[in-house]
Amino acid sequence: MVKKFIIFISFGLSVLAIWMLWNMSTFYSKQILISNSSISNNINFLSEDNSLSGITKKEKLILNLSESLKYKTISYQDSIFSEPIHFLSFHKFLERAYPKVFSQLEKRIYSNYSILLKWKGVNNTPHNPILFMAHMDVVPIENYEQWKNPPFSGNIDNDYIWGRGALDDKSSLIAILESIEHLLNSGFSPNRDIYLAIGHDEENSGIRGNAVIADSLASEGVYFDMVIDEGSVITDGMIPNLDKPVAIVGVAEKGYASFELLCNHESGHSSMPNNKTTIGMLAKAIVALEKNKMPAELTDPVISFFDFIGPEMRIQDRFFLSNSSFFTSSILSNLDTDPITSAMVRTTIAPTIINGGFKSNILPSTASAVINYRIRQGDNIDEVKKHIISTINNDLISVSQLKNDLSAEPSKVSSTKSPEFHTIHKTIKEVFGDVIVSPGMILATTDSRHYQNIAKNIYRFMPIQLSSNDLSMIHGANEKISIESYIKMIEFYIHLIQNIHAS
Repeated sequence: MVKKFIIFISFGLSVLAIWMLWNMSTFYSKQILISNSSISNNINFLSEDNSLSGITKKEKLILNLSESLKYKTISYQDSIFSEPIHFLSFHKFLERAYPKVFSQLEKRIYSNYSILLKWKGVNNTPHNPILFMAHMDVVPIENYEQWKNPPFSGNIDNDYIWGRGALDDKSSLIAILESIEHLLNSGFSPNRDIYLAIGHDEENSGIRGNAVIADSLASEGVYFDMVIDEGSVITDGMIPNLDKPVAIVGVAEKGYASFELLCNHESGHSSMPNNKTTIGMLAKAIVALEKNKMPAELTDPVISFFDFIGPEMRIQDRFFLSNSSFFTSSILSNLDTDPITSAMVRTTIAPTIINGGFKSNILPSTASAVINYRIRQGDNIDEVKKHIISTINNDLISVSQLKNDLSAEPSKVSSTKSPEFHTIHKTIKEVFGDVIVSPGMILATTDSRHYQNIAKNIYRFMPIQLSSNDLSMIHGANEKISIESYIKMIEFYIHLIQNIHAS
């Protein structure tokens, strides 16, 4: 009997091993092969001569981005319209810098500051239009003294262009406009309608800008085959066990919701404290929420990410990732050890504001805290609220969602098998060469979420190669972009528009 059991177990393990090895053998690369000639045959858009201006094409491109960074188009939390003159001046600069764009494309203004441009396609094709997105607003400056160059100087040195918005997101905006201006100058016309939405309040939820634009287009029956917005980048040295840069195209983004915890209880003198104090109960609630997180899961965007990068990794990594369904628990455990990878697989919690008390010797009758959640696919805002209430388990603490915040459910997941994703993949390879292209998930939110009901697929990708240190400059001090990266961005958008036309 024992012998038969051992034989049975051995047979089962052998079958399992064969099955796992078979999975690894069929775990094939999903990278598009691009010939060296395609990579080297890039558009030489810098060859245009600006003899009338007395400067080279490259110099003009650099000066335009530098100039854009001088405008204080700041989105403030309380009132983004406190300095409208900067937004209106920025509009005039764009019209001056890109005369053909603003004379040949249809222009609409929404909520006084956001701009929608429509490039009419020349052929009556069966394809729906494409939407490019970027935003003109930037976040405020916290510590001016930490900047090596003034944040609104647009300073240019040998290698970089400095200023708030250099990465988020004026470089994308200016690069898209440069690409369209170049193509107009060359006589190019797309075979389908191309839109460009330029938001003015992305940093403050986009509810007055792109939300209004999206509602307007929906009422007109406009439906996009693809929306492409900011989001992920080409990561450099950020993915373990991969020697090549990885271009991550965001096919989904996490949801967003903030909740206020409000504790009410009797006040008193600090010399005779109650067994229950508002601040103490609130602190206990926050600790409980941090310790009892919502469950982790390998959602579709994460699985797609592994499907694309896995075949490019070491054999031991390929073995585990090709059999992710069998090793789910182990994979989740490893991912949960790092804040970035943990955020990929679970709904995250972040206490961001706490208030309570007004005098050192008085027990406050109320104390409050704001908890921010970034919600993964598979969870939703209602489930998060139920989790908070059940975890706290205190009738003296009320839980309410902040309605004036950036609240949004997790996005839909866009296809990696669409012609549009293939076109983006192909363009990245053509412009950036030997990089790995992969779908991924955006941990933050973008204005593209406003277009989910009028778009087949939404992709979030910024064509720039960044290291982990570079990422800290976004919303931080000393924001800058290398001149080489900026030129590559323009090249990418030129190629992408032409590839969309050819597809």
